Amino acid sequence: MWNRKDVKAKGKAAFKNNFWKCVVTALIIAVIGGGVSGFSSSSSSISSLASSRHSITETTGMNDISDNDHEFNFTIEGDETTDPEEIEDEITNEITEQTGDIDESTGIAIVAFSIIMFGVMLVLSAIGITISALLFNPLRLGCQRFFRKNLDEPANMSNIVFAFDSNYKNVVKTMFLRDVYVFLWSLLFVIPGIIKSYEYRMVPYLLSENPGMSDKEAFAESKRLMNGNKWKTFVLDLSFIGWDILSLFTCGILNVFYVNPYKMSTDAALYEALKYGTASAN
Repeated sequence: MWNRKDVKAKGKAAFKNNFWKCVVTALIIAVIGGGVSGFSSSSSSISSLASSRHSITETTGMNDISDNDHEFNFTIEGDETTDPEEIEDEITNEITEQTGDIDESTGIAIVAFSIIMFGVMLVLSAIGITISALLFNPLRLGCQRFFRKNLDEPANMSNIVFAFDSNYKNVVKTMFLRDVYVFLWSLLFVIPGIIKSYEYRMVPYLLSENPGMSDKEAFAESKRLMNGNKWKTFVLDLSFIGWDILSLFTCGILNVFYVNPYKMSTDAALYEALKYGTASAN
């Protein structure tokens, strides 16, 4: 049975024994961290409306002025009429026709623009998911292998590219399925997704030791290791909250040079404690 104090002590000791390489490796994980969970892009839309100008000329005149009798002449686009009601109706109809034309063309433009933007977002999302699956996930697995190896002796940076030379297709498939499962469970009011993320937390470490392990075996073994340990692992994560708050006052510098590598090394120590029952610091 592992305890939080021993796991953190072992992680910290291993991190300090190989300080700079741990910092660089943790920085790589931080940089690709957003890509692992997904790719997002933002775009700003600009819509332009074209309006046509139509001239309406109103001409008033007085003809045959006699005994206070006045005759008014109104000209609308060359059509002369003297009935004010007809003039009002024609003006109203003209404005309605113009407004209708503008509204219709604007609506078509908005729909077309929305379809185009939706298509662009789909393409960008597909590109992001592909990059995440083919590049970011294998790199993250390699970084986690580095921290696991570093627990026993100072590890080499070559571990970071381990997945690209060791059953790459199986690693890509299994890690991708893990992300998909966690995402789908997250659709159920988030909490189930958090639980599943803890349940599948050890999948990368398992693959880093045995990249030929099938996805079913990896998920089953990770589930077995985390059975009864999800809450304790959650509390272990919470124990770093003080460091996270302190890092805010250093604009994230403390995260880069201490907190993140400390967390990753502790996570690797947790895996060893669950897998082999070894959590004491050297």
